[in-house]
Amino acid sequence: MSLFGRLWTTIKGWFGMGVSRLEDPNALLEAAQNELREKLKQVRQQAIAVVQQKNQIEMMLQAEQKKQDDLNAQIRQALRIGRDDLAEQLMKQVMTVEGTVASLQLQYEQAVQASETVKQQVKLFEEQVQIKYREKLQLQTQWKQAQITEKLNAALAGISLETSDEAWDRAREKIQERQARAGAIAEMGGISASLEMQKLNSDLASAAAHDRILALKREMESGEIRQTDTVAATVSVSENQQQVEERLEKIKQEMGEGPHTGGSGGDYEQP
Repeated sequence: MSLFGRLWTTIKGWFGMGVSRLEDPNALLEAAQNELREKLKQVRQQAIAVVQQKNQIEMMLQAEQKKQDDLNAQIRQALRIGRDDLAEQLMKQVMTVEGTVASLQLQYEQAVQASETVKQQVKLFEEQVQIKYREKLQLQTQWKQAQITEKLNAALAGISLETSDEAWDRAREKIQERQARAGAIAEMGGISASLEMQKLNSDLASAAAHDRILALKREMESGEIRQTDTVAATVSVSENQQQVEERLEKIKQEMGEGPHTGGSGGDYEQP
């Protein structure tokens, strides 16, 4: 198995390992991603080495092919000038170079095939790394959501409904108290307005009564003389009547008779 194959097998096994409950999934995922980055770096370096080797073989092959062409040209030149001996020596060199070119050509073909293979493997590995990166983000999100849910459940478990009801009752009591106070203030404001209206009406009535009293006084002042004369006359008549009665009573006493009670006031017995 090639180095890349062993590396790929190791990585697949590493991704399949279980996660202990006592370990932090975030830490495991970060460590896994870091290791994948390092492995990807190593794979790329190995791929570069393979491609570099292919390029070197290609350069060597081109050099040997040029050497072969130069020797063939020299052979033709030697034959033109009748130097068969020189041409024979050059042919021996050409044959050696041809063996080298054939060997390099085979190595180059193998290097090209290996280079294409490693490129595909690197591309596949990069895709797998991207998949694992997205899986890591998804797992981290799930882990975070699980932690939030766990904390929420713990918080809900610690909440007492009785305590909550008491808080609601206190709040309701405060609100009712404030509403009652606001209603009382509004009611007192209405009473105050009513009292103000009553006071205003009373003032208006007093003013009207005062005006009528003044009018009566003016009327009484205009008729005061007549009323005084009438009263004086009445008093005079009363006084005269009283004097008459007193004198009659005195005469009766002198005559030895008491007040007459049987008949009318004007009848007396003759002596």
